[in-house]
Amino acid sequence: MTARFTLRPMIVRVAATLLLAAVAADALTAEPASGADAAAAKPIAALQIAHAERGMLLGIARAGEQIVAVGGNGAIVRSADGKTWRQVPSPVDTGLNAVAFADAQHGWAVGHDAVILGTADGGATWSIQNFQPELYAPIFSILPLDAQKAIVVGAFGLIKATDDAGATWHDVNAPELSSDKLHLNAITRLRNGQLAVAGEHGLVGVSVDGSQWRRIPTPYEGSFFGVLPWGEKGAIVFGMRGNVYVSDDPGTASWKKIEIAAPVSFFGGEALSDGRLLLTGADSTLVILQPDGTVASTRKLRADGNESSLTGSLKLADSEIVIGESGVAAIPGH
Repeated sequence: MTARFTLRPMIVRVAATLLLAAVAADALTAEPASGADAAAAKPIAALQIAHAERGMLLGIARAGEQIVAVGGNGAIVRSADGKTWRQVPSPVDTGLNAVAFADAQHGWAVGHDAVILGTADGGATWSIQNFQPELYAPIFSILPLDAQKAIVVGAFGLIKATDDAGATWHDVNAPELSSDKLHLNAITRLRNGQLAVAGEHGLVGVSVDGSQWRRIPTPYEGSFFGVLPWGEKGAIVFGMRGNVYVSDDPGTASWKKIEIAAPVSFFGGEALSDGRLLLTGADSTLVILQPDGTVASTRKLRADGNESSLTGSLKLADSEIVIGESGVAAIPGH
């Protein structure tokens, strides 16, 4: 695999994606292509391979009764039950970092080369809505607001939005988040309707409408890789070396650290139906947090010395699906 850009070592989404794909150890070190060459680059469709669900997967989401996961080399796989998977055609062979749906039919997947793919049939078919390799900026996370509106965030302060189902994407001017060119790793909607972003150097930002953003001080200077709702209007952020913080109201800039015995980096998180929260991370680690912030359990998906990074999860009726470096795995429900 040839990398067309150079990224700083502190991109954990990339660490969980291209680095796990053996592109490099701590950073992507290939010389970037010239601006003209990058602008002239054309997308290449992903190869159809046997058991793509066993390769590196980085994002997972539900589309009605279907489950969709995306990952390395543009792979997109679907399943109705979490057991039998089928690869669907993808118009790009660059890594896809995240997937999300506004409803059972309309969704997006995002990844390297600032690519944004859209679907209107529950992930059965996909089309390119944005492709800008000249930016050298992967997109890491997407938040659908409804079938017409969505926001994506990525490397070097990239923020884009659409209000026409992806027919056009425009850059969002958010200097408090973008001026330092930090990587924005995750975006979510809190339960009070506000939006929240988490990224490098302890960056957390909040917005009422997705257009005007305010940066919130945090006590951590490392990278956050995920952000999720916490309580009625709070947020939980998680990232490197087991650093997890919660705030009942991010606007107050008051944060509490959750002490976790496993000092591993967390790449994914999921709110469970009973109010608990599941974190997934390096070394096959899964941690469940109670609604009050206490640690309910810590375990490793694998205990045979062949641990790999987990990047996300999805709760089913009787089991939990986790994804990561080694593809899909199902475990008994929590």
